Amino acid sequence: MDPITRTQFALMLHSVPHLGPKGIARLIAELPPGLPHEPVSLSEVRAWAISADTLQREYKVHPHAAHCLAVQKEELLSASREMASSVEKLGIRVITGLDQDYPSSLREYESAPPPILYAYGNLGLLRERKYAVISSSSVGARGIEIIREMAGVLSDEGITAVTSHNTHPYQVAGLAAKSRNAPVILVLDRGILSAFPQGLGYEPVAQARIWNLRFDPERDLVISRFRLYDPWIGANGRERDRMVFGLADVVVAVDVRPGGMMESECLRAHKKGREVYVYKPDSGDLPGGNQALLEKGCEPIPAGWARSLLTTLDLPPAEDDECAG
Repeated sequence: MDPITRTQFALMLHSVPHLGPKGIARLIAELPPGLPHEPVSLSEVRAWAISADTLQREYKVHPHAAHCLAVQKEELLSASREMASSVEKLGIRVITGLDQDYPSSLREYESAPPPILYAYGNLGLLRERKYAVISSSSVGARGIEIIREMAGVLSDEGITAVTSHNTHPYQVAGLAAKSRNAPVILVLDRGILSAFPQGLGYEPVAQARIWNLRFDPERDLVISRFRLYDPWIGANGRERDRMVFGLADVVVAVDVRPGGMMESECLRAHKKGREVYVYKPDSGDLPGGNQALLEKGCEPIPAGWARSLLTTLDLPPAEDDECAG
């Protein structure tokens, strides 16, 4: 049997019906160390040669997935070979938990991080210091303005924005960064090719086309845990939000609904040692989620926040300019 690349192996596993993330992670762990495009012999992968019953028992995979892996090998190989070729031509990277490019912050944040990620653009951003300005979707006009201003200030400080192309608060934060020509990581709630219906050359956030119609893969990055053509479904939003928090080193909460997803993820990030800051107006009602976060020890940012935020953040020291002459 001809060897295949690790990229093709990952794409093949992601195409198996009823094979979930934990099963994929167990099977990917069978691969010997190596780079994504280096060949691997399937004879070295024990799971490729065992029966469907053994796959179910030892790898805890769904019966339908085990049957597919055991008896439909040639179909899986043929389809994944074509997919790997297309992905390479498009410039999309398939990143598994074994790869050096897999974001360590995501691995540290999630107890079961996604075993396969799809990325298009500047992978170097994953190694940069990153922020997320977050809010519940019910945020009002004043909160939207605060999101825009905070994201702009942090982008001006050279910190990379982590946001998404969907939901208004995420879009506002991303647009604030793009308006300054600052880099943005867009975490998707669907497959990459579903988010770019007009092709990878076009900016996926319609409002951002004011500044540039084309998506710039040398500046920005899109990343997804979903298969290439996966559509949006409601449950994807929670997975997207968790990735935003998992990638961000700094989280700024503007308007958080009590008991909601954003509050729980802020608390998780705080427990994981991330920097979590909470907007606290000098007057007016304090959102219930913001109050809960402050009571749990998250750092407050008062209404006169711009200077306070920058002095509170654990920013790297600025490099001195070289003297002329």
